[in-house]
Amino acid sequence: MRNLFLITVIALNLISCQTSEKIEDIVVIGGGLMGSSTAWELSKYEQNVLLIEQQDSIYTFGSSFGEARISRSLGPNQDIFSYLQQTSVKETKDLIEYLNEGETEILHSMEDIYRTSPVTYIYSKSQLNEVEKLLDGQTDKYEYAPNSGEAKEKFGMKISDTTMVIREYKQYTGTLNPIVLIKKLHQGIRKSGNIISYNQKVTSLKKEDGIYKINITDTKTGTKKTILSKKVVAAVGPYNGNLVKDIAPYFSRLISPKRLFLSFLKIDSNKYALLTIEQKKKFKESYPVAYLNSEIFYSMIEKYDEKGSPLLKIGGHFLRTDIKDLDEVWAMQLTEQEIQWSKENTADYLAKLDLPIKFSDLEFAKGYSCVYSLTESETPYVSHALKNGTDIDSSFLLVGGMSGIGAKGSLAYGLIAADNILDNNNDSFMYQKAKSALGSKRLMMDIQNIDK
Repeated sequence: MRNLFLITVIALNLISCQTSEKIEDIVVIGGGLMGSSTAWELSKYEQNVLLIEQQDSIYTFGSSFGEARISRSLGPNQDIFSYLQQTSVKETKDLIEYLNEGETEILHSMEDIYRTSPVTYIYSKSQLNEVEKLLDGQTDKYEYAPNSGEAKEKFGMKISDTTMVIREYKQYTGTLNPIVLIKKLHQGIRKSGNIISYNQKVTSLKKEDGIYKINITDTKTGTKKTILSKKVVAAVGPYNGNLVKDIAPYFSRLISPKRLFLSFLKIDSNKYALLTIEQKKKFKESYPVAYLNSEIFYSMIEKYDEKGSPLLKIGGHFLRTDIKDLDEVWAMQLTEQEIQWSKENTADYLAKLDLPIKFSDLEFAKGYSCVYSLTESETPYVSHALKNGTDIDSSFLLVGGMSGIGAKGSLAYGLIAADNILDNNNDSFMYQKAKSALGSKRLMMDIQNIDK
């Protein structure tokens, strides 16, 4: 009986701790926007890639969760974030074309992902130099109201003379839908013949004898296994630091996760129904908005309900708080102060639009605790790891530190990540400028400055 018991225990261990003898070419860890974009770009290059995601195919939490992110292009001359947004739009068009190849009907369109609308920016007079730099040589279509009179004339807005307004007009600026984009990226990855493994949580990542050992637990069955890979891309947002602690421990000191609250507000249905057609049109064309004050209030239309009433999403880019438990933060409820802040700023913006909607007409629908991953400069990394602080590890790449600005340029980050891991060249000036700002040379300087 004793021998039988030992044999049973050994057999169970072998079943629950499987090690694949196959060595994958490239494994991308994280199936949110960044990981999915990278896996798709690698698939487009006809690479064999395995994408691992700890959630199911339908997202229930994470920084990629939701139905709207601001997609904006306006930036100063040679701005890398404008370039990343525009490149992402181009790469998304390629994805749509690929998904429609061989289809008898056109099933996919850019409009599935993007809701094109004007993007409104509000500045104070103290930011005049920043505004002048932004508009100098600007090629994107925009309108500018430097004072209250012109704001009233051009946008029908009531602002003080200490305020300036810019409105950007460009195809595929407005908002994009992360849920739909991720779904289409996954369709493209699978159509290319590659695999996405859902419900697979990576518990450790190590490199031994030039090969990466990825230990995984199935979140539904508890089954454990080890995957081997020649190359790895880490794209797990705020979990990056812990994931790569044995590969590149310095990332945990260079990227700091912070909670950011998101508030969703409904307008009283009776009050919204009383708006005229022109007022509803004005309302629609005035979102999304970014108020470039110290907190950076931003808001957008998340979606419309079955009656055609909007659900507004509100956040404050710099209203960040520390996180006690990264796994639990997503379910953290908003405080009364956070809800109050959301209502007050929304009511203030609607007053600027001269619309008859007051604080009392705003109803809190739900809240969500998101996580921003922050670098000191608030510029993300798309970088190889460094061995000994100076030598590039060409087989490992991290995409992270998105600071809430990743969505609009997601496929561009994925393109640069894919090019880096494959050592592809692109000599265009703006590509090289973006790659340099995100890459290993900057990482090297950041590592050297950690303890200074």
